[in-house]
Amino acid sequence: MLLLRELVGEQGRRRRGLFFAEGEELAMRAFDYGSRVHSLILTDRFAAAAEAGVFLDRAAASDVQVFTATEGLLAKVLQAKPVPDCVVVVERATVPLSVVFSGSMPLAVMVEHGENADNLGMLLRSTDGAGVSGVVLAADTVDPFSRRAVRGSRGAVFTVPISIAQEPVRVIEEARRFGLQTVAASAKADKLYTDVDFAKPTLLVFGNEHVGISEAVREASDHVVYIPMLGRVNSLNIAAAASVVLYEAVRQRARAT
Repeated sequence: MLLLRELVGEQGRRRRGLFFAEGEELAMRAFDYGSRVHSLILTDRFAAAAEAGVFLDRAAASDVQVFTATEGLLAKVLQAKPVPDCVVVVERATVPLSVVFSGSMPLAVMVEHGENADNLGMLLRSTDGAGVSGVVLAADTVDPFSRRAVRGSRGAVFTVPISIAQEPVRVIEEARRFGLQTVAASAKADKLYTDVDFAKPTLLVFGNEHVGISEAVREASDHVVYIPMLGRVNSLNIAAAASVVLYEAVRQRARAT
Protein backbone atom coordinates (compact mmCIF):
# COMPACT_ATOMS: atom_id res chain seq x y z
CA MET A 1 0.00 0.00 0.00
CA LEU A 2 2.96 2.33 0.54
CA LEU A 3 3.91 1.94 -3.13
CA LEU A 4 0.35 2.62 -4.28
CA ARG A 5 0.18 5.71 -2.08
CA GLU A 6 3.40 6.95 -3.67
CA LEU A 7 1.96 6.46 -7.16
CA VAL A 8 -0.93 8.81 -6.45
CA GLY A 9 1.48 11.73 -7.08
CA GLU A 10 3.35 12.48 -10.32
CA GLN A 11 6.75 12.68 -8.64
CA GLY A 12 6.25 9.23 -7.18
CA ARG A 13 5.22 7.83 -10.56
CA ARG A 14 8.30 9.27 -12.21
CA ARG A 15 10.61 8.14 -9.43
CA ARG A 16 9.27 4.60 -9.39
CA GLY A 17 8.69 4.31 -13.12
CA LEU A 18 5.22 2.94 -12.40
CA PHE A 19 1.57 4.01 -12.43
CA PHE A 20 -1.74 2.37 -11.60
CA ALA A 21 -4.99 1.63 -13.38
CA GLU A 22 -8.18 0.83 -11.51
CA GLY A 23 -11.24 -1.28 -12.17
CA GLU A 24 -11.81 -4.63 -13.80
CA GLU A 25 -11.92 -3.34 -17.38
CA LEU A 26 -8.66 -1.40 -17.26
CA ALA A 27 -6.91 -4.07 -15.23
CA MET A 28 -7.74 -6.71 -17.83
CA ARG A 29 -6.72 -4.39 -20.66
CA ALA A 30 -3.33 -3.92 -19.04
CA PHE A 31 -2.82 -7.67 -19.29
CA ASP A 32 -4.43 -8.00 -22.74
CA TYR A 33 -2.49 -5.16 -24.36
CA GLY A 34 0.93 -6.35 -23.28
CA SER A 35 1.79 -3.84 -20.59
CA ARG A 36 4.36 -4.85 -18.02
CA VAL A 37 2.19 -5.39 -14.98
CA HIS A 38 4.12 -5.03 -11.73
CA SER A 39 1.44 -6.13 -9.28
CA LEU A 40 -2.28 -6.75 -8.86
CA ILE A 41 -4.26 -5.54 -5.85
CA LEU A 42 -7.72 -6.93 -5.09
CA THR A 43 -10.17 -5.96 -2.41
CA ASP A 44 -10.63 -8.81 0.02
CA ARG A 45 -14.31 -9.00 -0.95
CA PHE A 46 -13.54 -9.28 -4.68
CA ALA A 47 -10.68 -11.74 -4.08
CA ALA A 48 -13.20 -14.16 -2.59
CA ALA A 49 -15.57 -13.88 -5.57
CA ALA A 50 -15.58 -16.21 -8.57
CA GLU A 51 -15.01 -13.24 -10.91
CA ALA A 52 -11.54 -12.77 -9.47
CA GLY A 53 -10.39 -16.09 -10.86
CA VAL A 54 -9.56 -14.75 -14.32
CA PHE A 55 -7.39 -12.02 -12.81
CA LEU A 56 -5.60 -14.45 -10.54
CA ASP A 57 -4.95 -16.74 -13.51
CA ARG A 58 -3.56 -13.89 -15.62
CA ALA A 59 -1.36 -12.75 -12.76
CA ALA A 60 -0.03 -16.27 -12.21
CA ALA A 61 0.69 -16.72 -15.93
CA SER A 62 2.69 -13.47 -15.98
CA ASP A 63 4.41 -14.03 -12.62
CA VAL A 64 2.72 -10.94 -11.20
CA GLN A 65 2.50 -10.44 -7.46
CA VAL A 66 -1.02 -10.36 -6.02
CA PHE A 67 -2.06 -8.49 -2.89
CA THR A 68 -5.37 -8.06 -1.10
CA ALA A 69 -6.58 -5.04 0.84
CA THR A 70 -9.74 -3.96 2.58
CA GLU A 71 -12.05 -1.62 0.73
CA GLY A 72 -11.52 0.93 3.47
CA LEU A 73 -7.76 0.92 3.03
CA LEU A 74 -8.00 1.24 -0.75
CA ALA A 75 -10.50 4.07 -0.41
CA LYS A 76 -8.14 5.88 1.93
CA VAL A 77 -5.09 5.45 -0.31
CA LEU A 78 -6.84 6.27 -3.60
CA GLN A 79 -9.43 8.67 -2.21
CA ALA A 80 -11.82 6.93 -4.59
CA LYS A 81 -15.59 6.55 -4.54
CA PRO A 82 -16.74 3.98 -5.42
CA VAL A 83 -13.76 1.85 -4.44
CA PRO A 84 -12.45 -0.23 -7.38
CA ASP A 85 -12.52 -4.00 -6.99
CA CYS A 86 -9.02 -4.28 -8.40
CA VAL A 87 -5.99 -2.15 -9.21
CA VAL A 88 -2.99 -3.00 -11.39
CA VAL A 89 0.39 -1.35 -10.97
CA VAL A 90 1.97 -1.00 -14.41
CA GLU A 91 5.34 0.05 -15.80
CA ARG A 92 5.40 3.70 -16.90
CA ALA A 93 6.66 3.28 -20.49
CA THR A 94 7.67 6.09 -22.86
CA VAL A 95 9.44 6.01 -26.23
CA PRO A 96 11.92 8.28 -28.05
CA LEU A 97 10.74 10.59 -30.83
CA SER A 98 12.33 8.31 -33.41
CA VAL A 99 9.75 5.63 -32.60
CA VAL A 100 6.85 8.07 -33.00
CA PHE A 101 8.12 9.38 -36.34
CA SER A 102 9.30 6.12 -37.89
CA GLY A 103 7.46 4.01 -40.42
CA SER A 104 6.45 4.45 -44.03
CA MET A 105 3.50 6.81 -43.44
CA PRO A 106 3.47 8.04 -39.85
CA LEU A 107 0.57 10.02 -38.42
CA ALA A 108 1.60 11.49 -35.10
CA VAL A 109 0.10 13.95 -32.62
CA MET A 110 1.78 16.53 -30.42
CA VAL A 111 0.06 18.24 -27.51
CA GLU A 112 1.57 21.56 -26.44
CA HIS A 113 1.10 22.41 -22.77
CA GLY A 114 -2.11 20.47 -22.31
CA GLU A 115 -3.47 21.12 -18.82
CA ASN A 116 -6.54 18.91 -18.43
CA ALA A 117 -6.01 15.24 -17.56
CA ASP A 118 -9.53 14.19 -18.58
CA ASN A 119 -9.11 15.81 -21.99
CA LEU A 120 -5.73 14.16 -22.45
CA GLY A 121 -7.16 10.76 -21.63
CA MET A 122 -9.95 11.21 -24.18
CA LEU A 123 -7.44 12.45 -26.75
CA LEU A 124 -5.33 9.32 -26.25
CA ARG A 125 -8.45 7.23 -26.78
CA SER A 126 -9.07 8.98 -30.11
CA THR A 127 -5.46 8.55 -31.21
CA ASP A 128 -5.73 4.82 -30.57
CA GLY A 129 -8.91 4.71 -32.65
CA ALA A 130 -7.21 6.56 -35.48
CA GLY A 131 -4.19 4.26 -35.42
CA VAL A 132 -1.55 6.93 -34.84
CA SER A 133 2.13 6.10 -34.76
CA GLY A 134 2.52 7.92 -31.45
CA VAL A 135 1.80 10.96 -29.31
CA VAL A 136 4.30 13.58 -28.16
CA LEU A 137 3.51 15.50 -24.98
CA ALA A 138 5.43 18.77 -24.94
CA ALA A 139 5.86 21.90 -22.84
CA ASP A 140 4.84 20.45 -19.47
CA THR A 141 1.69 18.75 -20.67
CA VAL A 142 -0.16 17.02 -17.84
CA ASP A 143 1.05 13.54 -16.90
CA PRO A 144 -0.60 10.89 -19.14
CA PHE A 145 -0.13 8.35 -16.35
CA SER A 146 -2.22 10.25 -13.82
CA ARG A 147 -5.33 8.55 -12.49
CA ARG A 148 -7.75 10.75 -14.46
CA ALA A 149 -5.82 10.52 -17.73
CA VAL A 150 -5.51 6.73 -17.49
CA ARG A 151 -9.21 6.38 -16.71
CA GLY A 152 -10.20 8.74 -19.55
CA SER A 153 -8.01 6.85 -22.03
CA ARG A 154 -9.98 3.61 -21.44
CA GLY A 155 -6.74 1.69 -21.89
CA ALA A 156 -5.22 3.68 -24.76
CA VAL A 157 -2.39 4.64 -22.42
CA PHE A 158 -1.34 0.98 -22.75
CA THR A 159 -1.46 0.94 -26.56
CA VAL A 160 -0.33 4.33 -27.90
CA PRO A 161 3.42 5.04 -27.98
CA ILE A 162 3.99 8.13 -25.84
CA SER A 163 7.03 10.40 -26.02
CA ILE A 164 7.63 13.27 -23.59
CA ALA A 165 9.55 16.36 -24.67
CA GLN A 166 9.91 19.92 -23.44
CA GLU A 167 10.62 22.01 -26.55
CA PRO A 168 7.76 21.77 -29.09
CA VAL A 169 9.71 23.55 -31.83
CA ARG A 170 12.50 21.01 -31.53
CA VAL A 171 9.90 18.27 -31.86
CA ILE A 172 8.70 19.87 -35.09
CA GLU A 173 12.29 20.10 -36.34
CA GLU A 174 12.82 16.42 -35.56
CA ALA A 175 9.57 15.51 -37.33
CA ARG A 176 10.74 17.42 -40.39
CA ARG A 177 14.04 15.51 -40.31
CA PHE A 178 11.98 12.30 -40.55
CA GLY A 179 10.02 13.71 -43.50
CA LEU A 180 6.81 14.71 -41.70
CA GLN A 181 4.84 17.85 -42.41
CA THR A 182 3.50 19.68 -39.36
CA VAL A 183 -0.15 20.73 -39.26
CA ALA A 184 -1.20 22.78 -36.24
CA ALA A 185 -4.80 23.45 -35.28
CA SER A 186 -5.83 26.93 -34.20
CA ALA A 187 -9.01 28.98 -34.00
CA LYS A 188 -6.92 31.81 -35.46
CA ALA A 189 -6.15 30.32 -38.85
CA ASP A 190 -7.15 30.97 -42.46
CA LYS A 191 -6.93 27.43 -43.87
CA LEU A 192 -9.73 24.91 -43.45
CA TYR A 193 -8.53 21.65 -41.93
CA THR A 194 -9.90 19.65 -44.88
CA ASP A 195 -7.70 21.62 -47.32
CA VAL A 196 -4.50 19.88 -46.19
CA ASP A 197 -3.15 16.72 -47.82
CA PHE A 198 -3.00 14.28 -44.92
CA ALA A 199 -1.93 11.42 -47.15
CA LYS A 200 1.61 12.62 -46.44
CA PRO A 201 3.55 11.73 -43.28
CA THR A 202 2.11 14.17 -40.76
CA LEU A 203 2.54 15.55 -37.28
CA LEU A 204 -0.67 17.14 -35.94
CA VAL A 205 -0.31 19.73 -33.19
CA PHE A 206 -2.96 20.76 -30.68
CA GLY A 207 -2.36 23.49 -28.16
CA ASN A 208 -3.26 24.56 -24.68
CA GLU A 209 -6.98 24.43 -23.84
CA HIS A 210 -7.10 28.15 -23.02
CA VAL A 211 -4.62 29.89 -25.33
CA GLY A 212 -4.09 27.39 -28.16
CA ILE A 213 -0.75 26.86 -29.86
CA SER A 214 2.19 29.14 -29.11
CA GLU A 215 3.46 31.67 -31.62
CA ALA A 216 6.69 29.69 -31.93
CA VAL A 217 4.76 26.57 -32.95
CA ARG A 218 2.62 28.59 -35.33
CA GLU A 219 5.70 29.91 -37.11
CA ALA A 220 7.43 26.52 -37.23
CA SER A 221 4.43 24.63 -38.64
CA ASP A 222 3.92 23.96 -42.34
CA HIS A 223 0.16 24.54 -42.09
CA VAL A 224 -2.09 26.13 -39.47
CA VAL A 225 -5.71 25.09 -39.86
CA TYR A 226 -9.09 25.76 -38.28
CA ILE A 227 -12.25 23.74 -37.67
CA PRO A 228 -15.44 25.65 -38.58
CA MET A 229 -17.51 26.65 -35.57
CA LEU A 230 -21.12 27.31 -36.58
CA GLY A 231 -22.56 28.11 -33.16
CA ARG A 232 -21.78 30.73 -30.56
CA VAL A 233 -18.98 28.89 -28.77
CA ASN A 234 -15.72 29.64 -30.52
CA SER A 235 -13.73 26.45 -29.92
CA LEU A 236 -13.80 22.73 -29.26
CA ASN A 237 -11.92 21.13 -26.41
CA ILE A 238 -8.57 19.59 -27.34
CA ALA A 239 -9.86 16.00 -27.41
CA ALA A 240 -12.79 16.85 -29.69
CA ALA A 241 -10.63 18.97 -32.01
CA ALA A 242 -8.03 16.23 -32.27
CA SER A 243 -10.72 13.68 -33.11
CA VAL A 244 -12.13 15.81 -35.92
CA VAL A 245 -8.76 16.36 -37.60
CA LEU A 246 -7.50 12.83 -36.99
CA TYR A 247 -10.48 11.26 -38.69
CA GLU A 248 -10.15 13.59 -41.64
CA ALA A 249 -6.61 12.25 -41.99
CA VAL A 250 -7.94 8.69 -41.69
CA ARG A 251 -10.58 9.42 -44.35
CA GLN A 252 -8.05 10.88 -46.78
CA ARG A 253 -5.60 8.04 -46.28
CA ALA A 254 -8.30 5.43 -46.85
CA ARG A 255 -9.22 7.08 -50.16
CA ALA A 256 -5.58 7.26 -51.21
CA THR A 257 -5.00 3.52 -50.85
